Amino acid sequence: MITEQCAILVGGMGTRLGALTRDTPKPLLLVDGAPFLDVLIGEAVRRGFRNILLLAGYKPEVVVEYASSVRSRVGGEYRVTVSVEPEPLGTGGALRHAAEHLADSFLLLNGDTWFDFNWLDLFRVADDQSAVAARRVPNADRHERLRVDAGGKVVEIEARAEGSGSALINGGVYVLRKSDLTGFPGRFSIENDLLPGLIDRSSLRAREYDGFFLDIGIPETFDAAQTTIPAQRRRPAVFLDRDGVLNHDDNYVGSPERFRWIDGAKDAVRLMNDRGYYVFVVTNQAGVARGHYEEESVASLHRWVGEELRSEGAAVDDWRYCPYHPDGTVERFRSTHPWRKPEPGMLLDLMESWPVERERSMLIGDKESDCEAARAAGVRAFLFTEGNLRDFVADRLANS
Repeated sequence: MITEQCAILVGGMGTRLGALTRDTPKPLLLVDGAPFLDVLIGEAVRRGFRNILLLAGYKPEVVVEYASSVRSRVGGEYRVTVSVEPEPLGTGGALRHAAEHLADSFLLLNGDTWFDFNWLDLFRVADDQSAVAARRVPNADRHERLRVDAGGKVVEIEARAEGSGSALINGGVYVLRKSDLTGFPGRFSIENDLLPGLIDRSSLRAREYDGFFLDIGIPETFDAAQTTIPAQRRRPAVFLDRDGVLNHDDNYVGSPERFRWIDGAKDAVRLMNDRGYYVFVVTNQAGVARGHYEEESVASLHRWVGEELRSEGAAVDDWRYCPYHPDGTVERFRSTHPWRKPEPGMLLDLMESWPVERERSMLIGDKESDCEAARAAGVRAFLFTEGNLRDFVADRLANS
């Protein structure tokens, strides 16, 4: 099961950044006009993490104030809890101090780094154990190295050594279990104590990811973040019609009981997530206008679809639906509307709400009206009529 909890370590002092962190914890320094932590929480929320736990130490009052204001900037339905360590306890000790707030398993992030890959996939790697995201660096002289066997199990953390060459290192993103924290003293480190302990118990797995990585902990990388982070957040999107693409079009599908997945649909969404695309659903829902179901039924079904996808390590970033139809029987929905395909309103609204790279984006639909909406929005369109959606998507992404 993939938890909804994301814990973030925000307790470090950031001494290498000098005066910048005199009054502000490092993860709350402004990057492109907003706290860096907004990036991590935004990435968590779009992947379905609704329970955000901030592990604070240095300047905790600033973190508490931040937690009360972040929702309006990031958006989404989630809650933010702050755990304040009473004294410096190390990264592991901060986690154990927050034990009453921890779920049985959780995603853990370093608050001063962004490793951009499909975080949900790491839960599939963990498979009821614990896991660390690994990244490969061309010169590992300054890093401890992860030695991973053919089955994905971490068997050793090797010390830093000159002439190490290319190697896998710790990427600072973890799936951990609350039970991992038992048996340690009050103060301990994740890197130096917890991970070696998990290796000794053969309970730590790893997978290599090649996503964008940035550590804002030194002046040079913090300065670079002002341009590299907004550039990284701007990415192409895949706009998916729903009925006939994600699920079989069985006429006014308004409940999970009537929702039949297209072959390969869940794998297709996960592939798009893995490739770094935003994934949006844009669907006409005339069933509301015709009185077959209420708007809440649409929202409830989409929540269920999201949960089904998330259990497979996949996520839809955002949804748009149009309940209007000119021939509707429900008067307040009986009208034309700029969101109803073939009009492009849903796509345009998403592109105003998200930093979408229009030129490399695409829509996949099963009707010509879907394609007309895409063209009107300046997005390439592909018609899907039958077959395995994952195979169809893979071909289109390969040719992008």
